[in-house]
Amino acid sequence: MEKIIAFVQNLSLDITAGAVISSLYIAKVFKVELSNQVLLGLAVAIWLIYTADHLWDGYRVKGEAVNPRHAFHQRHFKLICWVAVLVFGYGVYNTFELPSDTIWFGLGLVALTGLYFLYLKVSKAQLQKELFAAFIYVAGIFVGPMSLLEHWDWVMLVAFIQFFLLAYVNLMLFPLFEREEDDKQGMASIVINRGAKQTKRRIALALIFNGLIAIVCMAIDLNESNFQFMLLAMSWPLLLLFIRQDAFRRYQLYRIVGDGIFFLPALALL
Repeated sequence: MEKIIAFVQNLSLDITAGAVISSLYIAKVFKVELSNQVLLGLAVAIWLIYTADHLWDGYRVKGEAVNPRHAFHQRHFKLICWVAVLVFGYGVYNTFELPSDTIWFGLGLVALTGLYFLYLKVSKAQLQKELFAAFIYVAGIFVGPMSLLEHWDWVMLVAFIQFFLLAYVNLMLFPLFEREEDDKQGMASIVINRGAKQTKRRIALALIFNGLIAIVCMAIDLNESNFQFMLLAMSWPLLLLFIRQDAFRRYQLYRIVGDGIFFLPALALL
C-alpha cells in the first residue's frame, strides 16, 4: 500500500485528481456543467505542468536526488518524458472538442505556465515560486467554470481568492517538511530563501485571512454558507499540519493530508 501511495504521489496523480474534483465542485456552486472533454483537458494540463516541474527539478539536481519525488523523476526521466509527450498529444487532440471560450481561457493558462517556467529558469532565488505555482493551479481549477459563465461577479472573485490562499498555504507548508532535502540538493524554496520563521508567519496570515473572508461572506450572505463551510473544512487539515509538524513527517503523511484537502469537495458531489 505504501508503494502504491508513493507511486501516485510521485506521478502527481493525486494532485491532478484533486484539481478535477475541485473544478467540478466550483462548477456545481456556480451552476454550470463541465463536459468530460473539459475535465480531461484540465487533468492533462495539471498533470503536464506538475510533471514538467518535477522533471526540471530532477534534471537540475546534481548527483542522486534526496527528495523521493525528484529521485523518481531522475530514475525514470526518459520514460516519463515519452509519456508526457503522448499525454500532450492527447491534450492537443482533446482541444478540438472544447468550447471556444474554454480554449481561449486554456491558452491563457498555457501562457501563464510558460511565464512560470521562464521565471524558474532565469531566477536563481525563485522568491515567488510558491505564489506563482499556487495561482496557476487555482487558475486551472477555475478555467472550466469561468469559461462557461455568461457573467462574472464578486462572488467568483472571492471564491478564486479563497482557493488561491488554500493552495498557497499548501505549497508553503511542504518546504517546511522538506527543508533538509532541499538544502542538501541546493533547491530553492520559500523556506530556504526567506527562512522558516517568515514562512510560518505567511502561512498563519493566509489561514487567518481565509477564515475571516469565510466569516464575512457568511455574515453578509455573499456566497452560499455550504461553500464557506467547505472552505473552512479544507483549511483545518492545513492548520493541523502547521501546528503539529512532527506528527506528519513519517511516510510523507503531510503530502497525503495537504493534497488531500482538494478531495474534500467530493463529499458535496455525492
